[in-house]
Amino acid sequence: MTTSWPTDERVLRLAGRSDGCTVLGPGVRAVLWVQGCPFRCPGCVAPETLPFAGGEVVEVDTLAAELAGLAHIEGVTLSGGEPMSQAAALNRLIDCVRARCDLSFVCYTGHTLDALQRKGSQAQRALLERLDVLIDGPFVQERHTDLRWRGSDNQRVWFLSPRYRELAALADERGRWIEFEVGDGTLRWMGIPPPGFREALPQALRRRGIELQVWRA
Repeated sequence: MTTSWPTDERVLRLAGRSDGCTVLGPGVRAVLWVQGCPFRCPGCVAPETLPFAGGEVVEVDTLAAELAGLAHIEGVTLSGGEPMSQAAALNRLIDCVRARCDLSFVCYTGHTLDALQRKGSQAQRALLERLDVLIDGPFVQERHTDLRWRGSDNQRVWFLSPRYRELAALADERGRWIEFEVGDGTLRWMGIPPPGFREALPQALRRRGIELQVWRA
């Protein structure tokens, strides 16, 4: 099984993208779901993002220009899939975006912060240095949670820069952190769903002729 994406920093392989999300980090954010993940967490609600084959190959410099042109967002959230498997390209993306504007960056990872700091690649440690917030740890189905920004309560929210540290208390809030994005004949959900959501909602929508695109943090 392939466990990491090639280190060509000029391209990213994406499973999906949103230009407006409020449940995967502070404020209104663009979200990039990368394609490919070395983890196989039982109960993963986005198994289509796991294979390293698939998705869409995009040029990093072009994507950076598009993100920098989104005047309504305050930052970008990196999810997947596993962002740390494409760390070199994400480093380039962040640098290219910040050369144009001061957007914040939030990243989900199945790795722990400690493991990345001790055993991560040079590109992975460099990515940590560029992030404002890291949400770490694998999804554990038996520990499903309604804590903000997390899927299971083993996951931790790390404020790696001063940018959002005053919002640390928000990470302890509980609720249903999910929202919908309507497209041309499609409905995409984003966020952390309750148990059974992925199985039940598509069936209900399909009976109404609506296809559901599924993404999560």
